[in-house]
Amino acid sequence: MELVRPAARRLRKAARADGAGSSGLSALLGVHALQSAGDALVAVALAGTLFFSVPLGQARGRVALYLVLTLLPFSFLVPIAGPLLDRFRHGRRNVLAATAGGRGLLTWVMAGAIAGLGLYPLALGVLVLARAYGVARSAATPRVRPEGMGLVQANARLNIAGTASSSAAAAVGAVVAKTLGASWVLYAASLLLLAAGVLALRLPSRVDEAPADPAERSAPFLLRDSGPVVLGALSSAAALRSVSGLLTVFLAFLLRATHASAWDVALVVGAAAVGQIGGTIGAARIRISVRALTRLSPLLAGLACLAAAVRPHGVLPAVAAGVASFVASMSKFGLDASLQTEVPARSVSSAFARSETALQLTWVFGAAIALVLPASGSVGFAIAAVLSAVGAVAALRPRR
Repeated sequence: MELVRPAARRLRKAARADGAGSSGLSALLGVHALQSAGDALVAVALAGTLFFSVPLGQARGRVALYLVLTLLPFSFLVPIAGPLLDRFRHGRRNVLAATAGGRGLLTWVMAGAIAGLGLYPLALGVLVLARAYGVARSAATPRVRPEGMGLVQANARLNIAGTASSSAAAAVGAVVAKTLGASWVLYAASLLLLAAGVLALRLPSRVDEAPADPAERSAPFLLRDSGPVVLGALSSAAALRSVSGLLTVFLAFLLRATHASAWDVALVVGAAAVGQIGGTIGAARIRISVRALTRLSPLLAGLACLAAAVRPHGVLPAVAAGVASFVASMSKFGLDASLQTEVPARSVSSAFARSETALQLTWVFGAAIALVLPASGSVGFAIAAVLSAVGAVAALRPRR
């Protein structure tokens, strides 16, 4: 307890820093940390099922099936969740509470159906609500952003809280799953998600917007109608997400085909993880405009992948994986900030729903390319460099 209390005080002080305590951002951080921990426990509990974990070393057909399954939640997100959340932006706290608490109720039921076929529709429901929560949380962030803090920094701070809590929860959940069983992990996840739902109801009232005028015409939002800032950020983020999907699947097959040592595997995986964390921390600390972020990110990824294509041995593949992960993380924060500032409030939820779907489609596109590539580091990293170059050109001259 003597060690826990000072650590808790430091975390509370960090969460309230830079005006986040008075603006309501620290309260949203608490909600996001709890739901991230709950989602991590769900993933740990279901890690052995096909829905959440398909061994990449098995037949390519099974990996293709996994890619299809990852798209299912997004079939509900654009036509249903986005417009629905735009209609209820005056009750955004209720939406956050419903999407977090709803997952808590579903995971409690899942704990009793861990070995049955009913697990799959329940897990799909959890994924759909998780995506809807993400859209609602992204739309709420500008409402609690402290003065003097950029949206990129605010989004990154939320991501840091979510990453830290989910990492800790995953470590504890793995121990509980091994000793007590997966059902107990799901029960714990349910309690955390229900607690997040309760805290969401206690967020400051500024999270909700004034009720929309009934006479206000709510035309469907289309990303192609956005301005050059949004289109440039989306082009950059989409290209880098396709690079991420390609490298994730390609490197998994390449390392297996070449009988890579445990050290080589750890080096690549560690570099990618460090890159993602570094991108989150960098976005929270580095003051950079969205335009600059949009233009620099694909260029850095392209150069790193090109170097790995020329010398696909040693540490360069790990460096390329780390750089690609770093700039992909940074570009996502830039895209979120552009949507939060450039899109009208009445359409921001639909904008996030469509952008998340676009990013997931490009990730699957890159992963699908990796399924047909030969086990050659030069070929794989060269294709990744080409995708990065396409993103750099599109970011400089975004088109509808």
